[in-house]
Formats: sequence, structure tokens, C-alpha cells
Amino acid sequence: MSFSLFALQFALTLLCLVSGAHHRTPNQMRTKHLLSFIEKPTLTIAKWIDPWVALSLISLWGISIAAHVFDVAETIALTLWTVAMVCLALSGSNVWLKSMPDTNEAPVEVQRRLIQLQHQLQKLHEKEALVLQLEKTNQSQQILNRYGEHFKRVLITIENHLIYGEHEHAEQVITIFSRHLRQLLHEGSTPFIALKDSIEHIKTHLEMMALLTGSRFLCDVDDDMLDEETRNRCTERFQLSPWVEECMWPYFSLAERSLKELNPVTLMIDAGEDEVNLSFCGQFSDQDNELLGRDFRLLGSSNFSAVGSRQSKATEWG
Repeated sequence: MSFSLFALQFALTLLCLVSGAHHRTPNQMRTKHLLSFIEKPTLTIAKWIDPWVALSLISLWGISIAAHVFDVAETIALTLWTVAMVCLALSGSNVWLKSMPDTNEAPVEVQRRLIQLQHQLQKLHEKEALVLQLEKTNQSQQILNRYGEHFKRVLITIENHLIYGEHEHAEQVITIFSRHLRQLLHEGSTPFIALKDSIEHIKTHLEMMALLTGSRFLCDVDDDMLDEETRNRCTERFQLSPWVEECMWPYFSLAERSLKELNPVTLMIDAGEDEVNLSFCGQFSDQDNELLGRDFRLLGSSNFSAVGSRQSKATEWG
């Protein structure tokens, strides 16, 4: 046998051994099998090599050795060697085909990972929604706590009017205060509230402040720029009226402690495409800084807001 044929035989043998080991041994077990090969080489090779590959190798090398040892005709030896080489190539190629990844399993694996990713994204969105809901709940609770502190001062004022015999004035305060409480409970019972309902709540609150201070504190509301469609749109609860109350409370407290009348101001309410703007026109005193306005987001359409407003009113009346 020439050196080139022997090199080809040796290379093909090595290739078949490597392919068999790669196919029959998982990645995580190769290190373990390598240690086993050092301890028990015969048993480990038997586990690694495919039976048909092993049979082809034995036949090929047996024919090669027999051709050199015994006096065999060159034509017969070459024919037997060629058959053994073909068998070894076929069995080796079969092992390589088995070791190739199955293309039918790839879409299934991708689909499984996509489902896992969608599940993780859904859990993340649920977590974000829960955090947002908790933040809104905490904000509403803070606003209600602040209202509770202010209610104590209103009740003390009503008690003082009753003590000094100002029953008619106390009755007016109780009437407006009751209306303010009903509007506050209505706003807290729904996540969204119509803009016109928020404006009515603001007017009631400012009217109560003016009555409690004997008109030393006056703040009118100018909402003539709003059309009916905008009035029927919604805002988030506890947004507009608490902001106005927070801006006006220091001046209300000042008018409540003083006998001097403050300069009247006007709350201007205007709307853009998807937002409503609240700003103040005028100053309570010449020393005060200009009051800053703020934009609030408008939600929904006029039809949806109108239906929601009618349902909420029906629930309140019921």
C-alpha cells in the first residue's frame, strides 16, 4: 500500500472516531468521559464509537494488515480495501448526519422561548401597573389626609359662628361644606372625573373659602373659553381641585387671620388639544410673586365622558 493511501486511511479513521465521540457524548459529559478514558480506555472507546463504524474500522485495518503480512494478490487486496473504505465512509457519514441538528426542532424551541419571553413581559407589565396603582393610591391618601386637616379648621369656624350666635352664617357654611364633601366623595369613587365636575368642585371650594373669611379672600373662576365637548372630557381624580386648594390655602389662611381684604384674583381655565391649563390672573398683594399655572392631561372623548358622567350621577342619586 502506498503512503498516500495509508494517509487517507488514517485520516478517515481519525475523522470517524472524532465524529462518533461528538455524536454519542453530550457536551456536559465529555470531560467525565475523558477521565474515564484515562482509567478504562477499552470500555470508554466502546461507548464512544458507533458499532457500524467500529466494524468498518476493524475490517479496513484487518485487510490492510493482512495484505502486508500474507501473500495476497494486489488486485484482490486493493478491491477488499476499497470496499472497506467505502463501508467506513458510509458509516462515518451516517454518524455525521445524526450529529447534525434537527431543523424541525428549531421552530419549536424558538416558539417556546417566545412564550417564555411574553410571559416575563406580561409579569413585568403587571408589576409596573401595580406600582403605578400603589403610587396613585398613596397620592390620594395624602390628599385626603390634607383635606382632613383642613376640615378641622372648617368645623372649628362653624362652631365659633354657632357660639357667637351667627346661626345664619353657620348654616350657609354648613350647606357649602356639605356640598364640598359630596363632591369630594364622588371624585374619590371613580378613577376619572369629567372636567365640568372638577370645575364645579373648584368653584364650591373657593366659595367656601370666601364665606369663611367674610369675603376677604376672593378668587373667581373664568371657564368661558371651554366648549361643551371639552367640558365633557375627563381628567384623573384628585388632580385639579387639590392643586387649586394647595395654591390658595396660604392666602386663605392669611385672610382668615387678618381683617384686611386681599386683592381678588381670577382662576383662568383654558384647554388645548389634549390638556387643560389652569393659571391665575392678578395678585393678592403687591409683594406676592406671580402665581404659576399648570397643565393637566385630558382623557377620553366627549361621548365617553358624557356617558360616564351620567352613570356616576345616577349612582350618586341612587
